[in-house]
Amino acid sequence: MSNTQDNFLLLILHDLRKNIVLVILGILILISALYNIYVTHETRSLVTQKELLSQQKDNLMIEWRNLLIEEHTLDEHSRIRFVARNKLSMAQPTKENSVLVEIR
Repeated sequence: MSNTQDNFLLLILHDLRKNIVLVILGILILISALYNIYVTHETRSLVTQKELLSQQKDNLMIEWRNLLIEEHTLDEHSRIRFVARNKLSMAQPTKENSVLVEIR
């Protein structure tokens, strides 16, 4: 039994040596297929990451625009306050100079 297994093994090795080009090509095709799977997976992962970053960018741009509008609004209030104090000599009312008027 062992002799037939040895002969069978030698026959396989002899056949592999005889068709070494085909064996190498088969191994290269297998490596190429596995590499193709890896590259496809990485590409999909990077596309997903790009989409997430693009969405974050859009959200940040919206937030930036809102902050600019808020800054502009606050700037208008501070300008009005500045003009009221300096040019019109107005001041914030206090308890001492305020009068309560009742309406009946």
